[in-house]
Amino acid sequence: MEQIAIIGSGFCGTALAIQLLQRADQPLQLTLINRSGRLARGLAYGTRSASHILNVPAERMSLFPERPGDFLEFARTHMPGARPGDFLPRRLYGDYLEARLGQAIANARAGVRFTSLAGQVLDLREDAGRVILELDDGQRLDTHHTVIATGNFAPATPAPLHALGEDPRYIRDPWSPGALEAIPATARVLLLGTGLTMYDMALALQDHGHSGPLLALSRRALLPHAHRDNSQHPSLPTLPAELAQPGRLNALLGELRAFVAKAATTGHDWRDVVAALRPVTPLLWQGLDGQDRARFLRHLQPYWDVHRHRAAPPVAQRMADLRASGQLQVQAGRIMSARADADGLHLQWRRRGAARVEEQRVDYLINCTGPSTDLRTTNEPLLESLLARGVIQQDRHCLGLRSDADFHLLAANGEAHPHLFLLSPMLRANHWESTAVPELREHAERLAGLLLRTP
Repeated sequence: MEQIAIIGSGFCGTALAIQLLQRADQPLQLTLINRSGRLARGLAYGTRSASHILNVPAERMSLFPERPGDFLEFARTHMPGARPGDFLPRRLYGDYLEARLGQAIANARAGVRFTSLAGQVLDLREDAGRVILELDDGQRLDTHHTVIATGNFAPATPAPLHALGEDPRYIRDPWSPGALEAIPATARVLLLGTGLTMYDMALALQDHGHSGPLLALSRRALLPHAHRDNSQHPSLPTLPAELAQPGRLNALLGELRAFVAKAATTGHDWRDVVAALRPVTPLLWQGLDGQDRARFLRHLQPYWDVHRHRAAPPVAQRMADLRASGQLQVQAGRIMSARADADGLHLQWRRRGAARVEEQRVDYLINCTGPSTDLRTTNEPLLESLLARGVIQQDRHCLGLRSDADFHLLAANGEAHPHLFLLSPMLRANHWESTAVPELREHAERLAGLLLRTP
């Protein structure tokens, strides 16, 4: 009997498990391992806050590329009035993943068995064409193939904040259970970062009745743009041939600006251009050399992120209202140092473009810098062990793990592991565009087919 283990049960692990269960026509033992024991949730969809809604319209959130309306159909069983362009609660999407996994388990063919394990994989090793997993409870799991499907990791602590240590007023991981519960309603809170995580935390505080001042700080103070009203499905402009081919960064940037200008003459806006670009983004990323990738990450990524990773219209409106009320201030600058005492957290920081260092005292600081991609900062025993032994390797820009075109993880010597695979946002190292459902569901479908054909 074929044995496949999936480490991680967020979107990636769940989507892959569903594909395998639906498609397997030979005996299969599938094991899904997750440290929390919760299936089909993960970081993104484990929230129960009504303010945390999807950043993608319902019509684009199906698990199945060939059934684009599947999530919307499910949503309408709970929200009959849901429309294709609606931005629905993330918790509802978690319910959807859980329901579809349950159906796939119940409907699997004879001989296809599913097991879920609550535990943490501490290490793994390959032995005679097998992969042996070592769990934190001492259990060992023997598999033919193993897929690392861990999701996003907690934010890394910036160097100037290391002095805060484990002070409870510094919230390193805003997604940890109960992270915001101890913050008094009148506390002065600094939100470090101005992306979508900051939006989530500001609205969660507001939901808890927070009335104290909020300061959001990042180097450029760039805020995510808003999605348009998606009641009418937008048409996309035709992608120019020049933008469908890899090239140097400067040339691509010039062609993209020209494409935006031309698209505007036919009634499209830049959002349509970004959407039209998504299918070829991995090819363009792979065509950049190391120097151009580094230049993009240093100079252009913040601007790409606020255009590509947009806020749902209701979220954008609430954030605008929060700023208009004066409760939320947004500032460009960087923290130079920090210390904690009985009076609060004392920060030295410098405004963007200024030479003078200023002091700021806050009661709490929430790290909203986004998921860490540098695996040296994640405190993940499995990945730390594999990296130390050269079993896997990070890309040179620390975006994720190196893998080949068929999702095989690459060792430090560049060789592909025949039985060790990757399906997670860590594919960003090779694909760049690998953090959203539309791309990840296609990766899950393709990997399932490869696994079921691999001896």
